[in-house]
Amino acid sequence: MSLFKRNPPPEDTTARLERLEIAMRRLEEDWTEVYGKFRTLQMRVAKQVQRAEQAPEVVPPEGQAGEGETATSLSPRARLIQEQILARRRANGGG
Repeated sequence: MSLFKRNPPPEDTTARLERLEIAMRRLEEDWTEVYGKFRTLQMRVAKQVQRAEQAPEVVPPEGQAGEGETATSLSPRARLIQEQILARRRANGGG
């Protein structure tokens, strides 16, 4: 038994080429999948931006927005919860 490890025999050029081609095809498939997901996501974002630009601005009727408050697009329930949170913060000296 030898103290030195034997190097594996060199890979056949044809086998190496086939292995590399398979690896390249897998990479191309992965890239195509990732690119498709990116395009879908990009189209969704573009659609959201377009909807936001076309939507009319939400302006509260006069006297509804208190001092320092801004108009929001929150639902009535979410607005109530937000007001409760802000009231607690003011009561605790955080506001």
